[in-house]
Amino acid sequence: MRQRDKRAVCFLKEIPSDKASPQSGRGLFFIFSYMEKKDKNVIHRIFLWFRKKSGNDLENSLGYTFKNPELLAHALVHRSWLSDKEIPYWENNERLEFLGDSVLNMLVTEYLYKTYPHLPEGDLSKMKSVIVSGQALTKIARSWNLGTYLRVGKGEAKNGGRDRDSLLEDAFEAILGAIYLDSDIKHCRAFLNRHIFPNVQQVVSEADFINYKSALLEYMQARALPHPDYELVSESGPEHCKVFEMTVMFQDKEYGRGTGASKKKAEQEAAKIALEKFKEEEAAKTNEALLNVKPPKVTKKSIARAEKDCAKARAKGKK
Repeated sequence: MRQRDKRAVCFLKEIPSDKASPQSGRGLFFIFSYMEKKDKNVIHRIFLWFRKKSGNDLENSLGYTFKNPELLAHALVHRSWLSDKEIPYWENNERLEFLGDSVLNMLVTEYLYKTYPHLPEGDLSKMKSVIVSGQALTKIARSWNLGTYLRVGKGEAKNGGRDRDSLLEDAFEAILGAIYLDSDIKHCRAFLNRHIFPNVQQVVSEADFINYKSALLEYMQARALPHPDYELVSESGPEHCKVFEMTVMFQDKEYGRGTGASKKKAEQEAAKIALEKFKEEEAAKTNEALLNVKPPKVTKKSIARAEKDCAKARAKGKK
């Protein structure tokens, strides 16, 4: 490897020149160049050198080998890293993320349309929203240890950016966009066949399509009851990984308590518990009312009246 190229790697990996090696950094994918446009092909040579020496860990996890390694390099760049370095001629992964998001939505829609021919549009839309959700994508990204490959700024890294759901979700979509540009839609479909579609049934079965806040409100309105109140109990955890605890209050009584990564999720969980509790109370009151109903008294008069009515009915039947 030429000394000029080696210096480029050392600059980017922020390690001393005399210690440059394929093993001394995070891996072969952090290949960026602080050079003029005319030397841009150096990036490709450096990448191939790293790939040969240190293996294809991330590409092995993806199940895809890039013909143009620069695309994968771009997919791993967060805007904060470029802000810190002020590197010209490079862009962050947001454009690739934009492209990958569209490819993902189209292929998931196609898959659901063909796999579930009898489901109505509403159910398909709900299933799709779960499959392409950040929660589903970040779970896959973490299985690749994708956070260790991301290029983020020092401040972002210090605040836990490498493990932040939004960054992992964006990087997943950017990688899909990079695969689309590197090959075609068939390879993108094969990529999703490996990583998303086999788990569709599990993802959908674990998801809850019901909006419990709306369901609880409809339940209360149908019974002319006042609206419930949602109160924040606690907020804990670091800025990038908050945990919220919410309660549902009705007439100064707690009916449900839930936790979640956002207030909305915590409210949904609390509303679900509250709705179940309201229904249980209503069922208990109904049962109690039925038990308190007194059966009619049976007297000689009532028996005679019943016999008389039966005789009249038989007489009419004979006519």
